[in-house]
Amino acid sequence: MIAKTNFRGVYALAFSPDSKILAVGLLDGGIEFWDPRTLTPTVKLRKPSERYDGVLDLAFSRDGTLLAGCDGVSTTLWNVAAREEIATLTDTEIDPVKVQSLAFHPHADVLACANMHATVNLWDTGTHEKLATLIDPIGYTDSRKKSVESVAFSRDGSTIVTSHEACNVRFWDVSAGEIISTIDGLELPVLELAYSPDGSLLAGGTASLSTRDGQVKLWSADSQEEVATLTVPYVTTPGEAIPLKERIAQYVNSVQFSPDGETVIGSVNGDPLIVLWDVATRKVVDIEEKRTYQDSADYDIAHPMRISPDGTMVTAGLSSDVALWKLP
Repeated sequence: MIAKTNFRGVYALAFSPDSKILAVGLLDGGIEFWDPRTLTPTVKLRKPSERYDGVLDLAFSRDGTLLAGCDGVSTTLWNVAAREEIATLTDTEIDPVKVQSLAFHPHADVLACANMHATVNLWDTGTHEKLATLIDPIGYTDSRKKSVESVAFSRDGSTIVTSHEACNVRFWDVSAGEIISTIDGLELPVLELAYSPDGSLLAGGTASLSTRDGQVKLWSADSQEEVATLTVPYVTTPGEAIPLKERIAQYVNSVQFSPDGETVIGSVNGDPLIVLWDVATRKVVDIEEKRTYQDSADYDIAHPMRISPDGTMVTAGLSSDVALWKLP
């Protein structure tokens, strides 16, 4: 199922915990609530405005009462039931920078906001006060690699994991605000991180610079050791091989686990657009190919991508459109 946004550009997606609302963040700064069953807008939460850059991320709180959205100006909180803006979270201690990744604490009223200044701010979503700032040392040593690409809480909320433009992944002790460990040696940055439902695995969407393959890295959450690399298959005519030098570089932009933890899904800037892997066997179980949409040449990138909490749907932004697929 495909829905058009009149070329407004889809930058962010988020399902409510009950899977009844799909929040859509747009290039023009607008934020809308859609009915995921029909892919039709039901509420215009925020109108487009020149004051905003594109909406870079959206996240619902664990109980679904709050929605957080970030853009090039600020991070905003909305009361979902009242459809009202209730707070703007702005760090006045540093120069204005883009917040580009959000994560709600799984058990407390805390929102993590990762930005392009090598920091992650933790906010109290009740008082709207800043609780702490996690400062990555790379931000003060290499101005070219300051960006924090993604942030996620561990399932018990004691650890925050961040991925960086500097091609590493860091684990932080939330209470101490200190780095516990670092995964180095990645060829390219991890654009999104996701914990498995049982908290035992951490997935990261990335790519290989040498082979030009899109990849999902799987790490043990406890040891931080890599346990598998899931590779995006190249879609070709049966029996046809693509020489390495002719391959178009792929990248896994978004990665999510299914609610039962049996499947990991990645969205790709290439063909296929969506890939599903079996977590146990590490094998591809399904793909969504670009050639399915022959009349839409703009469908080169599936980003962002989200799985509904009830495990029945996966949705992705396809340029200016929103696509939704039913999961088996």
